Amino acid sequence: MKADILLGFEVGTGMPVNIPLHHLAIFGMTQLSGKTTTLEALITRSELKAIAFITKRGEVGFTSCRYVLPYYKPRADWQFVEGLVNVALGEKVKYEPGMRWGIMQVCKGRKNLREIHRAAQELAKETKKDFLKSVFEKLAAYLEIVVPELEKWSFSDKLELTEGVNVMDLSIMRLETQHLVIASAIEYIFENLDHVVVIVPEAWETLPQSRMTPVKWVAQQFIRKGAAIGNYMFLDSQDIGGIDKTPLRQCDNWLMGRMKEAHEVERVLKQLLGMKIKAEEIQTLPLGHFYAVVGNLVKKVYVLPAGAPEEVGVKVAKGTLPPEAVRDKYLKKEGSGYRAAPPQPLVEQPTAAELEAIWSRIKELEKEVASLE
Repeated sequence: MKADILLGFEVGTGMPVNIPLHHLAIFGMTQLSGKTTTLEALITRSELKAIAFITKRGEVGFTSCRYVLPYYKPRADWQFVEGLVNVALGEKVKYEPGMRWGIMQVCKGRKNLREIHRAAQELAKETKKDFLKSVFEKLAAYLEIVVPELEKWSFSDKLELTEGVNVMDLSIMRLETQHLVIASAIEYIFENLDHVVVIVPEAWETLPQSRMTPVKWVAQQFIRKGAAIGNYMFLDSQDIGGIDKTPLRQCDNWLMGRMKEAHEVERVLKQLLGMKIKAEEIQTLPLGHFYAVVGNLVKKVYVLPAGAPEEVGVKVAKGTLPPEAVRDKYLKKEGSGYRAAPPQPLVEQPTAAELEAIWSRIKELEKEVASLE
């Protein structure tokens, strides 16, 4: 683990820019700013373990990573369930009359979402008052979406991470299930692991300002207390406006890349600690170029991709080499994204030798059964 990590090189001078290990927020347009490349570079040079999540189909991935099986731990506390219903509703539960009370009732003494779903269905049948019946029926309907979705996936009961970027591919799961898996992973790391970086994707969606979600519930605790044991959170988002300000206040490192939308550009300019630049500067930032707010300093930086020589990064920072040339040379193109190797399946496939051993054992068992009969 390194306390200071090479981020890249200052634009114009080519001087190296280091960044202290701390909670981080990175913003910029997808595929045009270079956020994923930046995150991978920081993780690689930090020599830490990191967990990232793919939540969108066709999302550009990391150039070098290890795919791990999604981890999920059942929970049944009412705050967690309320966050889940918020995701399904797309708004705060408190705006749905009686819903919070209903959630508290169905969660009492329950161990998992299946039991909670069953309780909601039973209370909807037993309750005589029309208003309460409506509350339980709505809650049962929301859980009818989530519970079958959860039960059709195979989850791991532990989370094993190696140095570098570890990825959970959740892209074909429903949004509610994605939130449950991400929240479970964050909670597991907080309770069991140290010196791990959690990369929270689409922070505007997983940590929204307007409502609680399962991810937001555990992320707030993680980002407040995790640094004491070397656990850090990197927030990845296309914009600043929609993210809850509690986790953002804990981030001392901000990286802001290419933005086009006028309101988001204004938000970026306000984060530059008084540095006066034109809005067009943010709107036209080249690939891999960010304004880095590190502690009390602001620098315009070209982020060195993992695996690219430092002298190459200096050339880009000084303007003698286009960043696209670095991308094309050091990030192997594969389909719509860039990967050094194709993704591995979520579940490890047995080798030919393992398959042969399995079939051999099956035949032995068949013989034993036949002899018993």
